[in-house]
Amino acid sequence: MEKCGVCSENLSEGAHCATCEQWFHYQCAGVTKSGYQRLSKDKKLNWRCVKCKPSETAHPPNSPRPDSESDLTGTEAVLTEIRALSAKFAPLEGLKEEVLALKKEFLDFKSSMNTQFSDVVNEFRSKINEMEQRIVLMDKVQCQVDQLQERINQLEEGSNRNEQWLRMNNIELKGVPQSNNENLIDIVAKIGARINYPVSKNLINFISRVPSQQKEHFKPIIVGFCNRYIKEDFIAAARYELKTSPLTGKGYG
Repeated sequence: MEKCGVCSENLSEGAHCATCEQWFHYQCAGVTKSGYQRLSKDKKLNWRCVKCKPSETAHPPNSPRPDSESDLTGTEAVLTEIRALSAKFAPLEGLKEEVLALKKEFLDFKSSMNTQFSDVVNEFRSKINEMEQRIVLMDKVQCQVDQLQERINQLEEGSNRNEQWLRMNNIELKGVPQSNNENLIDIVAKIGARINYPVSKNLINFISRVPSQQKEHFKPIIVGFCNRYIKEDFIAAARYELKTSPLTGKGYG
């Protein structure tokens, strides 16, 4: 396990100096990992650390040399501080790249959310429009139902009036013997002959035996005449006949 030539901490990877043969953390060497890895193979083999670079740098022929050892020491101290600052700020380049990447991801996420939100809003608006159309249709149907209900009520009222009017033409005959295959029209005709009021078939609107709430041996006969006047004349003739002789059900079945 190699140790860093600056901080003496263990390292698994880093920059290798071709002069002093030491390994350095990228941060301690003043370089970024991505920058070092982008170097060509030859440049990596010839790479030198900050300590080895000044010792191998030759002074230009006409360049002034330091007048004293103290000037060299001061210059070296300044360079050391500059290199240390560079090493501290080197990770900021990678941080900047990370921030830019995060910013791009955020913008992509924002754009995606805007698209999804727009799709949701459009779908919701479409459903609202569909519901509004259904409500309008339901209002129309309800209006038609109300009209039909009003018409039904009118028909029921008319039917009730007609039924009441028809009942005014009805009479009920009780105590008439009942037999199989009987002819009710003939029975009513015989009764009419008995009371001296002839009843023909064309004077009768309908005729039928009906159940009775009273416990009687024979079901009563309901006769519906064509009009109220025939009914009243029939009843008047029957009452007149009752004054002279009682009517019985015998002989009519």
